[in-house]
Amino acid sequence: MKDDKKKPYKKVKREDMEIPGNPMAVKVVNNQIELALKVWKQKVKNSGKIDELKERQEYIKPTTAKRKKMQRARRTEWVRRQMEI
Repeated sequence: MKDDKKKPYKKVKREDMEIPGNPMAVKVVNNQIELALKVWKQKVKNSGKIDELKERQEYIKPTTAKRKKMQRARRTEWVRRQMEI
């Protein structure tokens, strides 16, 4: 008999999971851990923390970075010219 009096399902919004004052935190609502993880992963991805971590794994000298940038530019120019022919 108690099953008849269940609360109607309310869709959880991303705004319901926000924790004021902590931009990287997510609150689990209605035991929906999968949705909370999805929102948290999206926040981490958009913040750029993962990219920054990958960049800091090793130090790249400025001259090396400049040389790679020039090589990449030469390659893209070569590919663009090949497409014109």
